[in-house]
Amino acid sequence: MSKTNPNELFKKAEEDFNRASQELYRPAEDVVSYSACVFSRRSLYRYLYGLAMLYAEENNVMLEPSLTIEQLITFCSKYNKNLNEIDFSSLYCKCNDMLKDGEEEIIHCTSVDKVAYCADLAENVREIVSEKLK
Repeated sequence: MSKTNPNELFKKAEEDFNRASQELYRPAEDVVSYSACVFSRRSLYRYLYGLAMLYAEENNVMLEPSLTIEQLITFCSKYNKNLNEIDFSSLYCKCNDMLKDGEEEIIHCTSVDKVAYCADLAENVREIVSEKLK
């Protein structure tokens, strides 16, 4: 993912966030939790990775090529104290970026509440990204 620039990641993150939001807008019994989970996770990952790229560039730091969501949270939290105020404790997805075609693992939450929590996390990070880009 290192060849992608932050603005491309943020654009893709926004698309994924919107898709997750649309899925979660449905009545609970109609939500396809797999889709909502994957789109929420991708959105969260892309927002965090793009943010990490910005902080790495600003601070002349090299990013590892394959960071987990948890590692991205830790990295970005060093440069943005607002991330420390977000409760990531119930984030069950500690997996690596699974955005490569044909390599995505089947790791997802089936509970609408858990998926909504992940989407809320993505929205919180999205707001931090928005503030950073102003």
